Amino acid sequence: MSNDSGTSVRRGLLLAATLSASVLLSLGGQERPADAQVWLGHNGDRGGAVLRDLVQARTRPARPPLRFTLVETAGAVVRLRPGGRVIGTIAEATPLGTPTWSWARATARHRRWARVALAWRPDHRQGWIRLAGRRRIHTPYWVQADLSRRRLQLMRGRRAHATFSAAIGAPSSPTPTGRFVVTDLVATGDPTGPFGSFAFGLSGHQPNLPPGWAGGDQLAIHGTNDPVSIGTASSAGCLRVSDAALAALRRALRLGSPVVISR
Repeated sequence: MSNDSGTSVRRGLLLAATLSASVLLSLGGQERPADAQVWLGHNGDRGGAVLRDLVQARTRPARPPLRFTLVETAGAVVRLRPGGRVIGTIAEATPLGTPTWSWARATARHRRWARVALAWRPDHRQGWIRLAGRRRIHTPYWVQADLSRRRLQLMRGRRAHATFSAAIGAPSSPTPTGRFVVTDLVATGDPTGPFGSFAFGLSGHQPNLPPGWAGGDQLAIHGTNDPVSIGTASSAGCLRVSDAALAALRRALRLGSPVVISR
């Protein structure tokens, strides 16, 4: 190849690269999707191919709204996998007498089976149940608790619907982290008591109870008769919130609603 020919090829490649960079900048610097095909043959419309790929990437449908499927699970037989080995049976009701519901974290076999969160020890266990004949509801509401910020957020899909300060577990009885579900909705009947007017029982358990504690090991989000403690690390592991937070949560949460606690 002559020097003139080599120079022409290099100029052609440089022009294509410059055009590609210009298109990227004009569309916000978005990269090509991994499956995009940009043809760089001698007779192709190189810039047009890059532009088409980038426009397709930008015009793909937005993520669908985030919703959760909550399933009535009373008496359900739990299997290791759809149709697989039986690993247990879900109780008809919780220890507080509430009908059992859970969050269906996945479905399989044409949505005939659901993988549900279990309130069994140890925490974070899951199993598969048949969905036939079981009530289901859909909700966009869930709770996200950030222990490092001592903050609780009522989420609607991917956006915060309301944000509240929360008391978290003391250093000797830290609040466990993980993905839980609401198992109980309890009106205490005593707004001036230590749990305030309402409590949301959760599927998690506290393995580090304070010495002499007699209140059980079930995690909960509840009110308090010590509002000054909200925003501090002072509880036995539960999340304490204000009356305003309780009112907002009561309007949105259902049995089985997800609660995600992180540090």
